[in-house]
Amino acid sequence: MEKVTTAVKAAFQPTAENLAFAGGLVTQLDGLVVKRKQWEATDYKKANEGLYSLLANCLDVFNSKFVNASDDDKKTLRGELKNRLTADGVRVQRNTTTLTMFVRFVFGSDRKRAHGYTYVLKAAISYDVTAASLPSWIVEQGGVEEVRKNMIVSEKALANRTALASAKAQVVANVEQASVTPLAKLNMSGVSGEYALLLAKPAPDGTVSIVGVISDINEAFYNACLVKMARVKAADNAESLALSKEGTDLLAGSSSIAANDPVNNEESLAA
Repeated sequence: MEKVTTAVKAAFQPTAENLAFAGGLVTQLDGLVVKRKQWEATDYKKANEGLYSLLANCLDVFNSKFVNASDDDKKTLRGELKNRLTADGVRVQRNTTTLTMFVRFVFGSDRKRAHGYTYVLKAAISYDVTAASLPSWIVEQGGVEEVRKNMIVSEKALANRTALASAKAQVVANVEQASVTPLAKLNMSGVSGEYALLLAKPAPDGTVSIVGVISDINEAFYNACLVKMARVKAADNAESLALSKEGTDLLAGSSSIAANDPVNNEESLAA
């Protein structure tokens, strides 16, 4: 019988240079931890200058050391930060951003507060705010909480725009398909133009009565109709996604219950 060889992906092994990079950066973050503790012991209840300065230090380390580092250096650093955070009882997931790790490492704060600080740094990066100008920029924006709120709104607005654009593309494709295979076709005189709008009145018996017609609708009107259809489509997509996720969660839950069912466990052991 022919022997089959299976390739096994080698685990990532950081080099001495990778470890030196990570160690040096972690040492810098340890220094910021000391500053954070000093701030909490002195200025914490009096002013925000200390907080803004610490956030600026985090941004400076992130931009100057992490962003342009090699992939292996980044992997090594993430591993070191994960080990340190996990040892402190902080849960780190595979999709946790390095910026979030920085904040959790330096501030050692609760999850909600850490996410608020991370939003501030993400906003600063998105607006090309330098570390030196970060404290004054936060003041101009109305403080950390205001920046956090605006960032959340911006991310939600971006997600909504993306969902609407996707839905509009689906609507346009459906309209083009319906031009070949119409939803319905009827004889009606006096209707002209590349597109026309029919105002229909649905009846309880499932029939539809055409009660008004607008011929020769212009491009702006046509696009407005597409946007309205896209909004409905986006809502339907969101509902379908929610139902799909709910079904997946239920299946996962039932699988977990089944796995912990004494009867099932006994049957598995017997097999």
